[in-house]
Amino acid sequence: MAGFTNAASYIAPALQGASLAAKTARIATDVLGIGSSAQDYARSEMRTQQDQALAQLQILQSEEETRAGEDAALERARIAAEAEKAEGTRLSALKRAVARQRAAYGASGIGVDSSGSAQAVLLGLFDESEEEKVQREKLDTLRLGAIDQDIAQRQRLNILQRTQLAERQRLEQSYLGHGSGNKTVLGRLFQAF
Repeated sequence: MAGFTNAASYIAPALQGASLAAKTARIATDVLGIGSSAQDYARSEMRTQQDQALAQLQILQSEEETRAGEDAALERARIAAEAEKAEGTRLSALKRAVARQRAAYGASGIGVDSSGSAQAVLLGLFDESEEEKVQREKLDTLRLGAIDQDIAQRQRLNILQRTQLAERQRLEQSYLGHGSGNKTVLGRLFQAF
């Protein structure tokens, strides 16, 4: 038993010395940057690539938003042109219907100004035409709203993609930053102590 105690008394100081050497080497690695130039280069290269990826994404999204805005403007102009054409067609059809009805009343010997029922029929034609106009305007409003929603959705998606990319990059940098001591030869060597 005495031999075992003697051996332990010699080994304990040696282990303490090795532990102290490992701590000193870790401090020297951290303070002096020994063995970390490759890591620094890797971090710098990663940041450069991440910055380029973010810039490319922003350029692509900006171009897509510009193109979507131009498409939306064309679609709005098309809707306005269709509405103008439809209004002209509606008014022309109304004039023809009123003229046809007046001619029919005139041929029958009924005066439009003297008969209340003739006026009611003509007012009915105007009301029908006005209802068509209101329905078309509602439809146009819905179509324009859909265009605006599409643009807003694209913008939200672009923000989400940029945020996700930035978060992923932050996590990569965080991982590289926290795990960097174990990636160098000295870090792996002294990790055992």
